Amino acid sequence: MMNALQNGSEKNASPAIGNSPTTRSLSEIKTDLFQGPYQGLGDRHQILTTHSGGIDCFALHDPDCLAPLLDHYCQAKYPQDDRRAAISMWSQWYFGVLLSPVLVLAAAGEAVLTFQPNFISLTTDDNQCPAGFEIHDRQVHELKEKSIPPDPWAHLECLIDGHLEPMVASLAASSKVSPKVFWSNIGVVVAYVEKHVLKNTRVSLAPLINDVKRPDGNRNPMANPYSTKQSDDGTPSRRVCCLRYLLTSVDTCPSCPLAKL
Repeated sequence: MMNALQNGSEKNASPAIGNSPTTRSLSEIKTDLFQGPYQGLGDRHQILTTHSGGIDCFALHDPDCLAPLLDHYCQAKYPQDDRRAAISMWSQWYFGVLLSPVLVLAAAGEAVLTFQPNFISLTTDDNQCPAGFEIHDRQVHELKEKSIPPDPWAHLECLIDGHLEPMVASLAASSKVSPKVFWSNIGVVVAYVEKHVLKNTRVSLAPLINDVKRPDGNRNPMANPYSTKQSDDGTPSRRVCCLRYLLTSVDTCPSCPLAKL
């Protein structure tokens, strides 16, 4: 799922000076960025000037819109299995496909992405499993000219507050699964991108998964997605079980916290 997650060089007529941000189109940034070690990461994200029929991700904040999608997926993929586990699996596809390229685009490109209605849409396969995303092309600010690297909390606040929080709430309402399961699924993606994808960038995502509290003092639900317990293969175990063990047709994940109980 982590693998879910082209050369424009023109900038504005006036280059950035001091702390003034440079403005470029998302399509230019994506073209420049997703090369070399990032090549292929953004293949499931299409940056378009017009919408082509995907489901507006902000519509999924409404359980009445999300639940039928989940019902179709559960019946098509896991008709005999626990619906809660199937929906957790759906969310792992959703967050894995969505976040890996978006986090790279925002952090490595140091681009300010404004998550709002009609900005990003979901595309699915015949089973309603997340297959990719369509992003509406627009001019965005790059902060590479700033002397101080962007704070990841402030830099990604719009993504976290504007989409991830209401998406988790909608998933929980549609499944009766604890929100902490979905936040854990998100934290695992963030940890993967921070450790294995982002290299030599000024923006570190580590605070998003290391800070116990958010800058406003509220609890950080993404914190510490892994425990100190080791899995059989030597990798850390997840702190919160994703319920995958309840799916009879899917192998238990190697980082399952229940493996040794």
